[in-house]
Amino acid sequence: MSKKCKNCGESFEPFMSTQKVCGFTCAVKVGKEQTEKKTEKAFKKRRQALKNRAQWLKEAQQAFNEFIRERDKGKPCISCDKMDGGGHQRHASHYRSVGACSSLRFNTWNVHASCATCNSVLSGNLIEYRIRLRLKLGDERVEWLENQNEIVRYDIEYARRVKAIFKKRTRIYRRLLR
Repeated sequence: MSKKCKNCGESFEPFMSTQKVCGFTCAVKVGKEQTEKKTEKAFKKRRQALKNRAQWLKEAQQAFNEFIRERDKGKPCISCDKMDGGGHQRHASHYRSVGACSSLRFNTWNVHASCATCNSVLSGNLIEYRIRLRLKLGDERVEWLENQNEIVRYDIEYARRVKAIFKKRTRIYRRLLR
């Protein structure tokens, strides 16, 4: 019973039923590749373990912001109604800033896509943001957002979960919008 070599693709007669390569040179090459994969995996695991809380929060925030931009793709800026076409950069703009209310940092009601001008230059353009947010969410939810004042200190495990959840949600949104 001949097999096909895992490395070079040629047919060969195996000495043992578990043999996957044709000869010594192919075996050495496959062995090196497997060793490299294992060391790369171990290195990646060590690098993940060395990350501090701030790095995890930064990655979680990036995943969350990417989700918001994907969710609001094709919708106008929350503050000025400018559409996202024409090469305009889109930001994930917080109604209540992370510094003002850390408990709303990853709350999807609190964050909406906005143009770079409104978010960066006009500091969120909050008066117009609030008007359109009330139309979008309703008075009750906006009042709830405005009355949240709890200070939260997120731990590493929470940041990992947030990152994983919003990466998955982003993939789902992209699949749905194709």
